[in-house]
Amino acid sequence: MSLSDKTRTALNDSRTLMLGAQILLGFQIRAPFQDGFDVLHQTEKSLEVVVLMLMVVVVGLLIAPTARHRIVERGEARVEFNHFVSHVAFVTLFPFAFAVGLNLFIAGTVFANSRWIAFASGIGGCLVALALWYGPLMIKRNNPKSPSADRLEKTPPAKKIEFVLTEARVVLPGAQALLGFQLSIVLTRAFAELPSSLKLLHGLSLLFVALATLLLVAPAAFHRIVYDGSDDPNFYRTASRFVVAGTAFLAAGLSVETYVVVAKITGNSIISQALAWSAAVILFGIWHVWPALIRVTSAAPGSTGKLGGGSQ
Repeated sequence: MSLSDKTRTALNDSRTLMLGAQILLGFQIRAPFQDGFDVLHQTEKSLEVVVLMLMVVVVGLLIAPTARHRIVERGEARVEFNHFVSHVAFVTLFPFAFAVGLNLFIAGTVFANSRWIAFASGIGGCLVALALWYGPLMIKRNNPKSPSADRLEKTPPAKKIEFVLTEARVVLPGAQALLGFQLSIVLTRAFAELPSSLKLLHGLSLLFVALATLLLVAPAAFHRIVYDGSDDPNFYRTASRFVVAGTAFLAAGLSVETYVVVAKITGNSIISQALAWSAAVILFGIWHVWPALIRVTSAAPGSTGKLGGGSQ
């Protein structure tokens, strides 16, 4: 398998993981506005905050390869990038499994009305997820190392365009799920009872996420309408900027919405601000600051790091 094919497979794997995480993220945003949420015990409400932050971390990690590929490798297929995607997937599945288990615990307290059944369903769900996702490590075979020539493989323009379109599809599910749940929240009774300040913040977050969604859809529209599906380098540069800008607006929208949701659950502005800023630091840090630092240090004189060719 060529290095370009490995990169395409890595991106498709990231897309699959995002499809699995998107609805869970949306549910954490929507749940506090459900009519049955107020009857939950304070413990379950607190766990909802924990799961929300776990899903922020999960989504942040799942989109990290897209941000790195745009900013650091600039769309080139690199061995280091494929290794990065594998490491990110390995780390991400831990908090993802715990989030699944905690959600099952919260659900168990409602439909079974028994803490023991809730504990069993939560722990069981988490262990099954960990077994399915990490169990294959026990039977993993060592793959032969890629030939050194792969490291110097030049990525053709058509492949780079394929990569950027795939990466838009990696990020888009997270944005569209968040946007859909945000729109549905506006129609709930709980939203109508929110203070005006939280309503305005929700509207601001909704605007950010809507812009992110539009930016992430734009590459496909441009490729069809403006460039007629051709492998034009100008399209590649434009699409890359759309994707990076989309992640910035998504990070802003999710951070602001974190404040709204946590404030709705806890009623504590200090905790809400702390977690919202934490979300912003995590998302902007993983998606923009960290890749930018890698790019700068790799391009510094005397650096042994290599960046992919071609402008972004």
